[in-house]
Amino acid sequence: MSTKTTLKAVHVGLSVGHAGSFDDSKPRLIHDFRRLEGVEVVAYCELYDSSFLDTAKEHHPGAGLYSSVDDLIANEEFDLACVVLLPRDVPDALLKLANAGKHFMVDKQFARKSEDLHEVVKAVRRNKITSFLNYPWRFHPAMQDLKQLINDGIMGAPLFVEARQVTGQVGGPHGSDPQGIPYRVDTEGGGTLHYVGCHVLEAMRFLMGSEVKSVQAMTGRPMGHTEEPIEDLAVLALEYAGGGYGSLVSGYFTPQGVPGWGPALIFRGTEGGANWTPIGAPRIEISSASEKWSGSPEKVVNYTVAPLPSINFSVWYFNWLQRFVEDIQAGNPGEINMTDALYVLQSIDAAYESARTGRRVEVKYDV
Repeated sequence: MSTKTTLKAVHVGLSVGHAGSFDDSKPRLIHDFRRLEGVEVVAYCELYDSSFLDTAKEHHPGAGLYSSVDDLIANEEFDLACVVLLPRDVPDALLKLANAGKHFMVDKQFARKSEDLHEVVKAVRRNKITSFLNYPWRFHPAMQDLKQLINDGIMGAPLFVEARQVTGQVGGPHGSDPQGIPYRVDTEGGGTLHYVGCHVLEAMRFLMGSEVKSVQAMTGRPMGHTEEPIEDLAVLALEYAGGGYGSLVSGYFTPQGVPGWGPALIFRGTEGGANWTPIGAPRIEISSASEKWSGSPEKVVNYTVAPLPSINFSVWYFNWLQRFVEDIQAGNPGEINMTDALYVLQSIDAAYESARTGRRVEVKYDV
């Protein structure tokens, strides 16, 4: 495929999460895809609330409008889809798209359980689909720089990575509605680890350079407002296949309107380490005993991230989306794909098994 080919894109899902809005009240993925170079949005598909199709018609006259993925595939010519659906419905949509030869970007979470992705991964491989996962943190400039230092040996061999993903409370006088779709067993499939902890879990495997080999986990509901067994706290101890260990705390803890400490990540190697607290902050602290850094063993790197009205309000995120388009145009598999999605979910499933049984669980990467 020529790198100058204009790709026809569709949005599958308009009413959930990161899809955003057509106006400027919530400028997320709907806005992003209409701004991408080399992309023409030609249709919209909404499974849950038909009023969103009315809004799409108002803001984008002439675009195709569909209420099922089957009808979309049968009646619309397109190259890629932006999929923002409930985890319950994502695997079926992705399988149909992959079997139809359509590339896709998909927002997390990608399934309720990892086993629901097995056929999707096989179809993506079989049909040479370029897939793109909305796990952004490994692509932040600070994370990319840190990974390069690790690859260059400045940090030495990876020893330990510790992380937290703490976000707003669910339920009670200071929290969001516990009946919301991210907090229900039938739609999400898990709690704080499944919905938000997954982001830093993926970033941790990126830095460690290997998959989780085994996990010992505890989960609970100390806030007590989520639906059983949706946890509002998860604590994980991780062993990595390539050597080294990790820890992760994920929780729905921060009262609305009260400043929290958000996600954080600390990496430790045999020659040095780095502290990025919170993740997304404009500075990262790095130290190393490597001879290459002997003149200045401790450094603070400051980042100025240009704003952009998109899902993460930043140019680096939009540039990441643009590279996805370029990968499709060049016939590349993509920088992060459905196999990565499967592996993260398999480690989450192992954590839930560990929490249920009280024992350490080996992660099975079986596709």
